[in-house]
Amino acid sequence: MEQTSESAARRSGNPPVWIAVGRASGGAIIFSLPMMMTMEMWWIGFYIEPFRLIALILLSLPLYIGISSMIGFREDKGLWDNVIDVLVAYAVAFCASAAVLLVFRVITSETALDEAFSMVLLQAVPGSLGALLGRSQLSNGQDEQHGQDEKYAEELIILVTGSLFLAFNVAPTEEMVLISYLMTPWHSLALVLFTVLVMHMFTVGSENFAKSGQGPWAAHRRLFVRFTAIGYVLAFLVSVFMLWVFGRSDNDSMQNFISTAVVLSFPAGVGAAASRLII
Repeated sequence: MEQTSESAARRSGNPPVWIAVGRASGGAIIFSLPMMMTMEMWWIGFYIEPFRLIALILLSLPLYIGISSMIGFREDKGLWDNVIDVLVAYAVAFCASAAVLLVFRVITSETALDEAFSMVLLQAVPGSLGALLGRSQLSNGQDEQHGQDEKYAEELIILVTGSLFLAFNVAPTEEMVLISYLMTPWHSLALVLFTVLVMHMFTVGSENFAKSGQGPWAAHRRLFVRFTAIGYVLAFLVSVFMLWVFGRSDNDSMQNFISTAVVLSFPAGVGAAASRLII
């Protein structure tokens, strides 16, 4: 019976369930491992306010549902299929994160249940993206199947997702605040320009100019407006949101907060631009 189910899975183009779960678990651990081994992430689980954690989940869910619609072996996936895929990815990432933190003895029998739940749920946010990407592959031919407006909306989802992932890795660390204190306003302005330059290099690298039918300068202008500039704005907004989630905006002046957001926008912006090459 087991061999029959595996043969049916191979004929349908989908791997057996145990292989899919293994891939998802591996992807979840790879994507969340840097944060699992970061002390700041452990402590945030102790004091993060529930409504901020809920806000983070509510932001990630529609993004991951959008990513799920671009990923997979089936072309007939509907909305509820994508919702189920994302919830399964969250469940796998939650279990994998809990297992690793237990092995690391970050969570013990003395850890309060609500604190342990918050710690594991925080790790599950990036882990679930790894679970989605680990168990699936990008659908082929989406450019031909989707209209230009729909394809651009998908590109924006990819930008925000990549921005959220890299910002999540560094936003909890004290170094973000320390760097912002070391920088003058001129350094902040230089960092904005440098971030935009690096993002545009990634943007240009992800495009095929031969197929665009435009001259190089016209193509650069189009890409800069549609992806680089918009991507930086999205990365900055994600940075502001992540700093708020982790309490970095509390008891801080507006100038210092904006400076920290500019610092965080560098990895967030790189993550947004690079995600178009990766996802």
